[in-house]
Amino acid sequence: MAGRTRAAATSEKTAVETDVKIENSNENVVKKSTIEPFSPEKKVTVRSIADWDTGFKRIESIGDVQIPANGSVRLTASEIITQVQNGNTLFRGSNGDGSHATLYIDDKATRIEADFETENTVQKFITNELVKDLFKKSKKDFEEGLRDLVITRAERYSIINIIRKEKLFNDYEKVRAVEDYTGLRV
Repeated sequence: MAGRTRAAATSEKTAVETDVKIENSNENVVKKSTIEPFSPEKKVTVRSIADWDTGFKRIESIGDVQIPANGSVRLTASEIITQVQNGNTLFRGSNGDGSHATLYIDDKATRIEADFETENTVQKFITNELVKDLFKKSKKDFEEGLRDLVITRAERYSIINIIRKEKLFNDYEKVRAVEDYTGLRV
């Protein structure tokens, strides 16, 4: 599958058209799929990578949000954007741009509205795929990539959980490097 994106005319920031090329044995078919424009009323899933419960006080309504360890909740997109704009580091991460965040917004339009992504870039966030790709690298590139990928306490616990879940035990030296870097045992 190959894809390229370009901003749609309806909204300069959040509506994105994607050309998806589907290869069949006899023909190539190109389908257009559009990411929904940002909608503040829309419920969006927020996932936590922390190995502990996280939470914060709501800004747009009364009450608190509690997210269980490695769990998720659904919030309105407007509450998420308000949290980001008010500096909630669980969303904003270590650099304030969404990289190395503890909470991941599971909606591209909302991530674009929060300025964590554009049509051509993605938020820097630890995922199973990134860790599996990291383990495929040479030892030197692995160690550099590890220092770039894992910065926060939540990411340290997350990479240990991903190694266990994906059974990435085959390379002893790399597993030991993760243990030494994080201070945690696989």
